[in-house]
Amino acid sequence: MSAPIRPYNIDGSTAQDEPDALWHRFARQRLKAWQPILAPRRVISCYIASGVVFFSFGIVLLLGSQSVEEYVVDYTEIATNRRNDRDVGSFDIDVERDMEPPIWVYYQLDGFHQNHRKYVKSRSSTQLQEGGTSTPKVLEQEIPECYPWVTSSERVNYPCGLVAKSVFNDTYVLRMRSSKADPWRHMSIDSRASTIAWPSDLKSGKFSNLDPEGRGTQDLPNQVLLNMWILQSFPPVVCEQVEISEQKPFVPVYVGFKNVTVPADPAQDKDKPERQVSITDCSDYFGNPRCNFVRDGRPFQCSGDYRKVRMVDWGIESGHFIVWMRIAGLPQFMKLWGRIDTPLKAGTTINVQFVSNFPVLPHHGRKAFVLSTASVLGGRNDFLGLGYLAVGGCSLLFGLVFLWRHIVKPRSLGDVSLLCEARPKEHAAM
Repeated sequence: MSAPIRPYNIDGSTAQDEPDALWHRFARQRLKAWQPILAPRRVISCYIASGVVFFSFGIVLLLGSQSVEEYVVDYTEIATNRRNDRDVGSFDIDVERDMEPPIWVYYQLDGFHQNHRKYVKSRSSTQLQEGGTSTPKVLEQEIPECYPWVTSSERVNYPCGLVAKSVFNDTYVLRMRSSKADPWRHMSIDSRASTIAWPSDLKSGKFSNLDPEGRGTQDLPNQVLLNMWILQSFPPVVCEQVEISEQKPFVPVYVGFKNVTVPADPAQDKDKPERQVSITDCSDYFGNPRCNFVRDGRPFQCSGDYRKVRMVDWGIESGHFIVWMRIAGLPQFMKLWGRIDTPLKAGTTINVQFVSNFPVLPHHGRKAFVLSTASVLGGRNDFLGLGYLAVGGCSLLFGLVFLWRHIVKPRSLGDVSLLCEARPKEHAAM
């Protein structure tokens, strides 16, 4: 006996399919759909409208990018002088248009592949979050992720890894004068971590200083057990030169070192004698920090043309270090170094004194100093505006070509005359 015939609805579903009729219509491709007819008028209108919209956006983006005032100075091969065992040089920037704050200071590197896989993996996120702990990792086998730069002078590096080791450590001192007759004035730069680092890096606790004077194993300070080299690069107190002239050239001053005796540990090696280790000459890091400075290899009192500046962010919490630890995706990149909150008028001259600590020529790289304002879209970048102009221009061109073709030789919807004309030629060819 044959099966009973089920009544079908118009959309192809049966009466039994009503509870889940939507699924059946979807499975049988019977959902309601709009199938536009690509009539010449519609196609031409879409091309022209898209061209106008893209072209307009391109003009707005390009004008916004051009409104950004930017100065880039490559100082890779600028002549330097040796002062306090550092290469010191200078260059001038002539401001041609008014620059309103905030004015951003960047450093630009070219030819530095920070996104190399082995380079990116050589870091320890756990070590960077050890602030507050009394038992930091002091053995090489406890931090294998930092290979190949884990230890130095038989002590674990803090922080360890290639990313931290290669931190950009050039420094800048800026002066300005409104005209040649005016004296040079020192410019302050805001380099706090809250100013230049990403908020996500600050709020997530990714970077937290370990107390250098906290007691670890063997009842020794952490800065003795670990090679806390970061304290030399980013100390809690710096000695800043404020009076710079031809008679008083710029000479950088740095935090000194002091030697501490480490007694032998019988539990580790009975035959290993006591040894001397060098640590940064600072104290009371989390209270009222104090540091002793050196200049030309001798102790230096930070006074007169110099002044002491207490750093809110020091060690691995320094804004410069946090910015560097965020990996760049391309071999040419800019990273934020500071912010200037002083307006600069046209005709102002900026003198930049730099200390060249970061080598780039060995790997055929370049480095540059960037001074720039910003728009609502960020820094200066003409690529996006030019891209919109190119797409808009192509759309307008195609639309006008199709419009001309439609006017010269119109074709009504559903006209198959061209197809009929082509058929006799095909039969003749056969």
